[in-house]
Amino acid sequence: MRVLIVSDVTGYMHGGVPAETVALVRGLAARGHAVGLAGDVPPRGAEAAQHHRITVPTGGALGDEVRRAIGAFRPDAIHVMAMSSRGLAQLAPVLAGRPWLLTCHSLPPHERKLPRWHASEALHYGARAVRFLPHALAWRWLFRRGAVPQAVVHSEAMRQVVTRYGQPAARCALILLGCDAPGTPAPARPEPVGPAPRLLTMAGVAHTKGLHDAVEAIASLLHDHPGLTYRIVGEVRDASYVRHLESLIRRHGLGERVRITPNLSHEDKERALREADVYVQPSHEEGFCLAYIEAAALVPRLVGADTGAIAAIGAGDAGARTVPVRSPARLAQALREVLGATLPADLMARRASRLAAAFGWPHYLDAHEALYRRLIGGTVEVRAGVPASAPQSR
Repeated sequence: MRVLIVSDVTGYMHGGVPAETVALVRGLAARGHAVGLAGDVPPRGAEAAQHHRITVPTGGALGDEVRRAIGAFRPDAIHVMAMSSRGLAQLAPVLAGRPWLLTCHSLPPHERKLPRWHASEALHYGARAVRFLPHALAWRWLFRRGAVPQAVVHSEAMRQVVTRYGQPAARCALILLGCDAPGTPAPARPEPVGPAPRLLTMAGVAHTKGLHDAVEAIASLLHDHPGLTYRIVGEVRDASYVRHLESLIRRHGLGERVRITPNLSHEDKERALREADVYVQPSHEEGFCLAYIEAAALVPRLVGADTGAIAAIGAGDAGARTVPVRSPARLAQALREVLGATLPADLMARRASRLAAAFGWPHYLDAHEALYRRLIGGTVEVRAGVPASAPQSR
């Protein structure tokens, strides 16, 4: 089978869509499939794919660039891994009559940045909803027009968003992301937490990651854990939000307790995970949260907000707690619980077995291969696309 992956997310980005793209390219190639990649640059690790360059950010040349990639690669199936609504409207006539599917990681206004009003959730998210309303309406128009023959999502929460926007449930597949094994084995048994607990979050530094909730929660824990430290590791995606976090840290007198660290190498990230006593994911919005499942492979104690697949990752796990989003008080309560908990000696072995069964990359690849074959065989209806008058919003 020949599969062409198309993405408007730069291959220079770390994590997220490029990380999934690498996993899909490697997995398909290992199973003997020919893989093409239409993007600006191949992400590191996707060398098995035949690269076909498209301009990112995308513009008026997108349709012609993808048409050339199709002509050169001659795919059996096309997988649009990420695309704006504007880009999808341009691609619809190019893809018409061909077997193709779209992965939806998030839809506007979800996970979109608004560089202001970080001190008020109601104002920040209300203004964001207004700012991205045209983009949300464009997606609703595309789904309700039947422009997408098959959608793929990575969490039940995201499936609900996509079907609410108008994609038929029968043409929206939930495929959980996989989990890579760490470079070295996880600890055989959880160690007790010492007098100076180390908390860690890995996330792009932006409002939707809820890092301010974690700072508020940690401020309330210092009475019981005066030696506690909290490290935030991730790409700065909104400088205004960093300033808000820094102001919050100063207000609570946490200057010696909270540290924001820019991007680290893979080895340094793994080292940070191994040194952490608790991994915290306070996100307000996630399509899945690859960082959380990667942390689960190494950190015995986990606390995450109930978004994306976080609840499913921690389900039935003695070392994990899931709390409502935007709830610093519940976050603090859960942190107190896991910091004081005595965990089963076989926790990590049982977790590894459970996550492999539910989230293994083989399941992810099996499900995609099955979808490609259904599309190629014509068992998933392929509509003729959308007219040139489609709404032009992301």
